[in-house]
Amino acid sequence: MDNNKETLKTMRPSKRRLIQVYAALLYNAHIKGFINGEIFTGNSKYACVPGFNCYSCPGAVGSCPLGALQNALAYSGKTAGFYVFGILLLYGIIFGRTICGFLCPLGLIQELLHKIPTPKIPKGRVTRALSYLKYIITAVFVFGITLWYGIMHGTTIPGFCKYICPAGTSEGAMMLLANPNNADDFGMLNILFTRKFVIMLIIGVACIFCFRAFCRFICPLGAIYGLFNRFNIIGVKVDKNRCNGCGACVRNCQMDVRRVGDHECINCGKCMEVCAQKAISIKAGSITLKAPEGGCAGDKLGAEKKRKIIAGTLWGIALAGLAFALVWFNFLDPSLKKPEPPVQPAQPAVTQEQPQAAEEVVIPVGFEEGNRLADFEIECLGGEKFSVSAAKGKPVVINLWATYCGPCVQELPLFNELYEEHRDDIAMVAVHNCILDDDPAEWVANSGYTMPFAVDTEDKTVWNAVGGTSSMPQTIVLDRNGIVIYNKRKSVDKALLESLYSEAAASEYKPEAAEETVSAPEVSAPVGFEEGSRLADFTIDCLNGEAFSVSAAKGKPVVINLWATYCGPCVQELPLFNELYEEHRDDIAMVAVHNCILDDDPAEWVANSGYTMPFAVDTEDKTVWNAVGGTSSMPQTIVLDRNGIVIYNKRKSVDKALLESLYAEAAEK
Repeated sequence: MDNNKETLKTMRPSKRRLIQVYAALLYNAHIKGFINGEIFTGNSKYACVPGFNCYSCPGAVGSCPLGALQNALAYSGKTAGFYVFGILLLYGIIFGRTICGFLCPLGLIQELLHKIPTPKIPKGRVTRALSYLKYIITAVFVFGITLWYGIMHGTTIPGFCKYICPAGTSEGAMMLLANPNNADDFGMLNILFTRKFVIMLIIGVACIFCFRAFCRFICPLGAIYGLFNRFNIIGVKVDKNRCNGCGACVRNCQMDVRRVGDHECINCGKCMEVCAQKAISIKAGSITLKAPEGGCAGDKLGAEKKRKIIAGTLWGIALAGLAFALVWFNFLDPSLKKPEPPVQPAQPAVTQEQPQAAEEVVIPVGFEEGNRLADFEIECLGGEKFSVSAAKGKPVVINLWATYCGPCVQELPLFNELYEEHRDDIAMVAVHNCILDDDPAEWVANSGYTMPFAVDTEDKTVWNAVGGTSSMPQTIVLDRNGIVIYNKRKSVDKALLESLYSEAAASEYKPEAAEETVSAPEVSAPVGFEEGSRLADFTIDCLNGEAFSVSAAKGKPVVINLWATYCGPCVQELPLFNELYEEHRDDIAMVAVHNCILDDDPAEWVANSGYTMPFAVDTEDKTVWNAVGGTSSMPQTIVLDRNGIVIYNKRKSVDKALLESLYAEAAEK
């Protein structure tokens, strides 16, 4: 019986292992994300969790501190990331590398991999020397690359996340791609993903043979937290009055420590088991959180029992907190609630006395199959222009691609072959994503292709018109009347292309049907925040004491900007809005609304900025954000015409030319 109890005791997971599992569940409490394959976008994503957990994991409810640090560094030429540096400082002072030992999901994965029965690489001079590699990686990939691109090129390149991070590959990319709803996203994979996938496999294999290989040799977060180990509040502490210097703790440690609590120590507490003097414990200040088997030497009577009572209470609170988090992040979080769909105005009933007009089929404008594609114009790399309206009467083929998209490049010869075969009776353009890793013009010039190529504008003229996403390639085919007969994000083959061309070419061209139908009586626009909708009225107090409302602005073009002081691109574009306001002060209604999540005082920030346009801070119940369809992604600009109809609503940065163009368009209506 005693032997059975001992066997069960050895099989039972340790308290540290349970805490590791708990932390992994808490960080990834958005279970719905694993089901629907979508990334959590609630307000908690503004906060950093202590451990290494990818922001893009479908279940992640917070940000990775390393990713947030790189993002802050990228904007260091414009704004200072006080929040990120402050939170890392706070975590470091409180925990140090105790986070690595107890609160890091990637640490848990590494330890489980190491349990696979194989010969193990012992620590020694080589592993100890390699442990300093992580500081070089931190300097180059976290600070060097990110600062270089951020300051010198104004581009956000999180070097470690983009080129190395195994958590981004396993928790982010692979978890998302494993979901059937994201099957189309395989088209966007390229050599960069392949390299990261290979790096992830190498690190995984290394962890099987070498204990916590990633933590010891690569992890920048561990390198940063290790700097705080000397004075962290919670961690392994040695009673120097009882320590006899036998060195058993260092000899039995699987990390490359030279002494308990140095920069390599993850404060796991395993050294307590081998300390004959019972001089080692895990403490928070003067409070002992975990003692060796049988208690610490010098414990007061009843101390062990008291610790068990406290531990049981804390576990109860922790489990209740996890249960609440699971319910909150999957069902209750108000930041995830989608706005109600706009209510369509009731159509007047047709009575018996009313004359029956001949039934007229009106084809809606859109990018779905069966819709009439909205007109757009884009300049091609050869200097000519492509527009949907100018292509009427011909079959139209539009291909969305990028040089960094392997499947895109692989299928381009098929499009060029189709273009060569039907050059006189086809309108075709291959449009490159506006995200540029290299020069598409140079790439196309060296390719030998004869079909027209273009690069999408920064405001995604083509992508928005055809419903493009980050998944590529995407092919759109229109018949002779501009009606969409095919629009899918997937690769094509020669047979499919020829079939689609034949179907489009067989359609009868009707010039009168190809024109957009405009009904004689004006129909009131539905209420909503999509372009073409009438924006719902709202009122908000501005920082200057005035009030802004949509209804009071009728008769003027309206510009609403969603921003935040901690959003680098937002701050960067504010002068453009202020300049537009100054130029058209008498004939424009404008307000820049700060997110209700406040890292500092927007009123003080605005007062010191010198801007004259109206500013406001959104209410806690997100009056403005809900009215305009705002999300955590900023900046966002909304432009209404003189009748309060939305003509522009996009989450992206703007430039002066676009703002002036939108104002001119709004002023004309």
